[in-house]
Amino acid sequence: MPQTFRHIGIIGKLGAIRVQDALARTVAVLEQRGLRYSLDPDTVPPEYQTSPAARPIRAWDDVDLCIVIGGDGTFLYASRALIDRQIPLIGIHTGRLGFLADLTLDDLADQLDRILAGHYHCEQRHTLRVTIEGRDGSAEHLAINDAVIRSSKAQMIELDVYNHDRYLSHYRADGLIIATPTGSTAYALAAGGPIIEPNLPVSLVVPICPHTLTQRPVVIDANSPITITPGAKSSGAQLSIDGQQQHRLHHKDRITIRAGIPLPVLHPENYHFQDRLRAKLNWGIAPEDSHG
Repeated sequence: MPQTFRHIGIIGKLGAIRVQDALARTVAVLEQRGLRYSLDPDTVPPEYQTSPAARPIRAWDDVDLCIVIGGDGTFLYASRALIDRQIPLIGIHTGRLGFLADLTLDDLADQLDRILAGHYHCEQRHTLRVTIEGRDGSAEHLAINDAVIRSSKAQMIELDVYNHDRYLSHYRADGLIIATPTGSTAYALAAGGPIIEPNLPVSLVVPICPHTLTQRPVVIDANSPITITPGAKSSGAQLSIDGQQQHRLHHKDRITIRAGIPLPVLHPENYHFQDRLRAKLNWGIAPEDSHG
């Protein structure tokens, strides 16, 4: 049975051009329905930051749905901020390509009204729990898209990779991407990896410009831990989480990647991943028809 939403959180992208228009329309729909809402003061336009509804995310005690206004980067920020509380997310796309946000400014009020009325599809997205143990101590991060190891000096690095305690490969490459199905349409796709349907319980290992051309992307069980150790010739290697968090690595540091807690994402009831691919990547569209 669809969940009934009573208190809506809203996260935006400070300074983005179309966020203000989308936010005004969103607030109008919520007020028309008599729903409570909270605004993240760190990400909404300045004129909303002094609103009585503006309160820090950490104070969103009973929020049961978050509307994210922006692009994929904003969606990733909101995901990490709220995943521990398992608050479902729905995105309003105001960015560029954008694979994560479903709703658009066209007919936004009608789309959002149907979501709030319970006409939606809920999807549990696979995430990565990334643990680093080494010279600088230990740390743990959550990745929605990917964990990427590469050199900060534009040099080749060496990595030993194990999967389920079994040796997988020694990589000499510009870097290595461990991606979720959600991240398969991000950096991993640009590096030659496959597109993976978001609800599949798998992880993707993609070398970046490998020295040995036979080293290809590998799809593995998401519940099978991956362990990575930088080699002696990996000076300047760093770990990037979703392109937003950085961690310096050293020789013999140990990076362990396991399945993280799932991320609940809402879609309109007519959502299909295949339609999303065709729309975003212009699949099956003649070149003369792709510009409108």
